Amino acid sequence: PNQSVSSSVISYRINTSQKAPELTCHTIKMVEKKGGELADLKARLRELAGSQNKSDVQTKRELFKKIISYMTINVDVSSLFSEMIMATVTTDVATKKMLYHYITYHAHMHPELALLSINTLQRDCRDDDPTIRGLALRSLCSLRVANLLEYLTEPLRQGFVDPSAYV
Repeated sequence: PNQSVSSSVISYRINTSQKAPELTCHTIKMVEKKGGELADLKARLRELAGSQNKSDVQTKRELFKKIISYMTINVDVSSLFSEMIMATVTTDVATKKMLYHYITYHAHMHPELALLSINTLQRDCRDDDPTIRGLALRSLCSLRVANLLEYLTEPLRQGFVDPSAYV
């Protein structure tokens, strides 16, 4: 009896893993359609840029989650880079983490876009919240773009003398 249960579980896993690439390719095609989901995300990010309302913070978090999920299935969301940077005005740590993940992921592939994020990361390195300071410093050091090294020295120096152990 135990063998039949485990063989059905293995069979289910094999069948599920075989269908996943088709679903992923279909999803990528749907998202990359002209005027599709990415255009909607871009418009919604522009609407939320600079907003601090409680409901907008939750909406921003959901948008960032959706963008990160597209990144995990290899959808090119680099066209949203400038809108993501404009939508960074938030004190929500979870949203900041997703933004930093997005920036570090796209920085080495698009070094010219990474330059846009330097000001945001440097500003966050001076934030009142030690968690945001630490996350921003880690992200700034993780950009992996050679011509941006000059922007690391001052935030790194400040991080070494920061009173918080997290930074």
